[in-house]
Amino acid sequence: MRIVLLRHGETDRNTTGRFQGQADIPLNDAGVRQAQQSARHLRPGGWSAVYSSPLARAAQTAAYAAGRLDVPHLRLAGLRERDLGVLDGQDRAEYARRQPHTMRRLLTDPGYAPPGGETGRAALSRFVTALCAVAEPEARTVLAVTHGGVLNLLMSALTRAGGSPGAMVGTCAAACVDIDWTPAGRPRAALRRWNAAPQLCAEVPAATPALPYVDLDPLVSDAVNPMKVTPT
Repeated sequence: MRIVLLRHGETDRNTTGRFQGQADIPLNDAGVRQAQQSARHLRPGGWSAVYSSPLARAAQTAAYAAGRLDVPHLRLAGLRERDLGVLDGQDRAEYARRQPHTMRRLLTDPGYAPPGGETGRAALSRFVTALCAVAEPEARTVLAVTHGGVLNLLMSALTRAGGSPGAMVGTCAAACVDIDWTPAGRPRAALRRWNAAPQLCAEVPAATPALPYVDLDPLVSDAVNPMKVTPT
């Protein structure tokens, strides 16, 4: 099966370069237009469901897509952004200038958590747990609307052996991940596209070369919050 991982549309904090984390920031006018345009370009048929983070910017983006595709919209707590604690609302560039070492740790050290926030490892664990919850062998393509930080964590894990996919995925751009199952029935994932229009992710031919599949079980910690799925 295929999961199209769509980053939410633009917010005011995106335009001003401020950390958002789990602050519940809505789309701005440009973000609404992005979400509407992104939905219009999706082709109905062949989709099983639309999932989203419960944060407003992701849920708003997903609502337009679910309406276009005429499929259920389910909010999944594990798809929310990494909790950045005291960093929420701070200017990213200014923080990087004042605290370059800490900024590097935030971006590269999976064991680091900003005060009051999550480690990268914990955020990745609950995000992957959410993806495993929507991955079913009989499912078709699903759309999961989520956030840039957790997408970066996932892509780092999936490209560890094949190099970085590049810059952070843009607002209302997507990554395409294929899910397969091991002989023991456990899920594994491979990256096919990064920072692409979501309709192109949905249309990637099966024969398109992909990075090697990565088993998802090792990315999940035993201490993960239970999944909460809320229908819209």
